[in-house]
Amino acid sequence: MTLQFEGEAVDAATMDVRQLAPALIAAADAMCEAHQLLRVPGPPPQVDVRAPRPGSFIIDLLVAEPSILQRAIELLNSPGVTAGLSLTGLVGAVVSSFELVKRLANRKIARTEPIRPGLIRLILKDGTVIETPPDALKLVLDASYRRSIRSVVEPLASGRGITSLTASAAGQSQTVTGSDLRAFEVPQTVEEELVDTITEVVLRPVSLSFTEGNKWRFHDGESTFYATIDDQRFAEAVELGTERFAKNDMLRVRLRLRQTKVDGGLRTERSIVEVLQHVPGSTQLDLFADPNVANQFPPPSGSADTSDSTGS
Repeated sequence: MTLQFEGEAVDAATMDVRQLAPALIAAADAMCEAHQLLRVPGPPPQVDVRAPRPGSFIIDLLVAEPSILQRAIELLNSPGVTAGLSLTGLVGAVVSSFELVKRLANRKIARTEPIRPGLIRLILKDGTVIETPPDALKLVLDASYRRSIRSVVEPLASGRGITSLTASAAGQSQTVTGSDLRAFEVPQTVEEELVDTITEVVLRPVSLSFTEGNKWRFHDGESTFYATIDDQRFAEAVELGTERFAKNDMLRVRLRLRQTKVDGGLRTERSIVEVLQHVPGSTQLDLFADPNVANQFPPPSGSADTSDSTGS
């Protein structure tokens, strides 16, 4: 695969290393991400750089499997040929993805239609029709890959005389100019819901917040976490002072746990759907032989605020 930067800044076959290095690293990242997304056989590719030629700043990216010995063994056996073709298809899909990003320009896709093996049709919401390899679409839909190729074209946004970047591989090429940069901006990621459960638990408030919308901090006997109070009845009682807390008081609640997959990892949110019981923090000694008699003397409920149990 060849990356060719052009413009006034590179007429003398030179380029600022502060622009070039991040772009090359991003190109290597894009190759590895494409290798994983497209499930290309073999280990992740190693991306090397061949010395540039005069005229314009041209960089040949040599995409190969990292183990030369393993590669030699594969070439002596027929699976090596398949692996080589797969790597060729990999760089071809990367170049195709540059074209698709430009044509798509982050517009919404209404539906897709298969045309034949290796080619699909995208019908956008505005009626535009785009034909592209399915592998290119798979790359374009991935947030990590999109961030990588955005970094590859970043030198065009520097204002330092870089006017175009041409990516070439497998008999095809695609040129990106400054006017295409908006299309390479990474759109918002889709939040995927993984878990949404409600369970009954007992929690000890560690710090309270009397500001609407702020989270309380709780301890469940093992760990400490923050949770919002969605029980309006309980929230109003706290605000009016009819619900008061003493040290070590606990709450029996219905706790909602919601986990979503977001760009960059996992997000966990907790909220108190309903407060079922305010459990006093005082502990009664076991001095009664008959539990029924003990129940006639329940421990007093918490009635005084403590300075170390409140917070924001």
